[in-house]
Amino acid sequence: MSISGGLEELVKEYKHIKWTEIARNAIREEAVKLKKIEILEKYLEKKPISKEDWLWMDKIDWHPVDEKEYNSKFVKTVLDSDKSRSKKVECLEDLLK
Repeated sequence: MSISGGLEELVKEYKHIKWTEIARNAIREEAVKLKKIEILEKYLEKKPISKEDWLWMDKIDWHPVDEKEYNSKFVKTVLDSDKSRSKKVECLEDLLK
């Protein structure tokens, strides 16, 4: 990867920093983000998710449903409730509204 101008000068100024490792991590994070978006789009469009994608999601401990927000009433109920008591939920959909 080539860099120039002010960025090149900055990198040269801080030679003790492992810039390639920083770049590698940033590329990895962006690739994971793009893969998540791709799978999330399939999930939302109710398209099949491949076995490879399922294995990848298991590997990183992520699932598209992780991106959905919980129903604000449910969150308030949980936060306000006594931890020793449980709340009855009629259906899973109530949690995800």
